[in-house]
Amino acid sequence: MFQRKSIYRILRRYGVRRVDSYSGRLRPGSTGWSFVFDPAGRLCYYWSMIVSLACLYNLWVIIYRFAFREIDASTIIMWFCLDYFADFLYLMDILVHFRTGYLEDGVLQTDTAKLRQHYMNSTTFYIDLLCLLPLDFLYLSIGFNSILRLFRLIKLYRFWAFMDRTERHTNYPNFVRSSYLIHTLLVVFHWNGCVFHLVLKHDGFGSKNWVYSDSAANDDTDHVKAYLQSYYWCTLALTTIGDLPRPRSKPEYLFVIFQLLFGLLLFASVMGHVANIVTSVSAARKEFQGKSEID
Repeated sequence: MFQRKSIYRILRRYGVRRVDSYSGRLRPGSTGWSFVFDPAGRLCYYWSMIVSLACLYNLWVIIYRFAFREIDASTIIMWFCLDYFADFLYLMDILVHFRTGYLEDGVLQTDTAKLRQHYMNSTTFYIDLLCLLPLDFLYLSIGFNSILRLFRLIKLYRFWAFMDRTERHTNYPNFVRSSYLIHTLLVVFHWNGCVFHLVLKHDGFGSKNWVYSDSAANDDTDHVKAYLQSYYWCTLALTTIGDLPRPRSKPEYLFVIFQLLFGLLLFASVMGHVANIVTSVSAARKEFQGKSEID
């Protein structure tokens, strides 16, 4: 009994609540109990971090494997294991949601029947089901194509919620904001580079060696080098700081113009976020100085 109470105290410290329930199948005077997760508890926070890692895996890998499909031939077992481990985490997240409490009129609801009904009647439940849409069965007809897993990206709302909670509860919110901003830029460059490689690989503009050299354009084995070249070109295009190769055809001119305009809008938003971070730092410093002068 003492050991059970100790375990219960530890779980309660991490945001797990004990729920007592009485069942007709139990003997008179006996009590059955289960656990409900506190949405503001540490255990839910750590679990959202794990699910966020699975979301980031899909965010980075799906488009990369679609653009560089040649890498799947030798590493297909590894990719299958990673893909379905991420899917397993998605499935476990649904089960955790069934046991996660919610606030109603300021009171944390812990009744398991209410929790199940509340979750199943919410939009989140249908989003979580849509994330696990089994389009992978189409592998049998069209082959191993990672773009079929695109619905897994809908789960990114968990990553955004995790970052929002981290920013609100950390002692270094500006560091979290800066890290999130840098990660967003890297993801944009990554997706843009993969799409750019797809266009060049299929000779979308009629000149595959417009950016690549002739030797690099004919080399289909060094996928890392091809990825880095695409990433480098898109970084130059979006930051507008490099000497870009001159376009040769009308589609190439349109593509470069779109890249430059998108880069301007992207870094305009980046400058806005940086300005907000600097403003918040200055406001916190002034508030601290004001309290010091009063003391």
